[in-house]
Amino acid sequence: MTNPIPNMMPDRASVRLRSLVLALVLVLALPATGLCAGDDLKLNLCKQVLSRMLCKKMSEFGYVGKLDTGVYIISVFYASKNSELLCAVTADGQVIVQDRTWRAMRRVVPYEPDSEGRCLVAHYSSPECPAKDPIKACPAKGPLDAKDQVKETFWNRPIPTILEEEYKAMSGREQQNATAPAPPVDGGGK
Repeated sequence: MTNPIPNMMPDRASVRLRSLVLALVLVLALPATGLCAGDDLKLNLCKQVLSRMLCKKMSEFGYVGKLDTGVYIISVFYASKNSELLCAVTADGQVIVQDRTWRAMRRVVPYEPDSEGRCLVAHYSSPECPAKDPIKACPAKGPLDAKDQVKETFWNRPIPTILEEEYKAMSGREQQNATAPAPPVDGGGK
């Protein structure tokens, strides 16, 4: 007599094949940016330096890829054609920009961390671009940064202003309680 229920347990080879196919599908479905956590800050600094050099808006620059650690390929429409620029952010405090196509343009811009050590600050001005303020690239703000900002703005105000606001808030509550109708008093019946 044969077994009417077929063996539903797959063999090891088919399990491996399915796992391999699933892993391949997942790898192909993921975006191929190749950016790490610190890359966003460095890429932002590169785009801001290029924006100042070419006097263009940040939105006009596109991220193409990453050649190596801290070396990015950035595209922009410049000199009546699409151009690719290489931008390297080195650990010794330099942003190096070079035209990938012609290699004729090469600029080195020094940068340094700010006093808090969170942001990267570069000083560069171009005669073609009216912006002269320092270039500052900071990491994206999270929910903790927003709480710190609220706390900082509260305590950076003069103390008389804080006390006056607290007094107004308290007196507003007292007036609201004074104008509220009193609860009915039971007359004790007949």
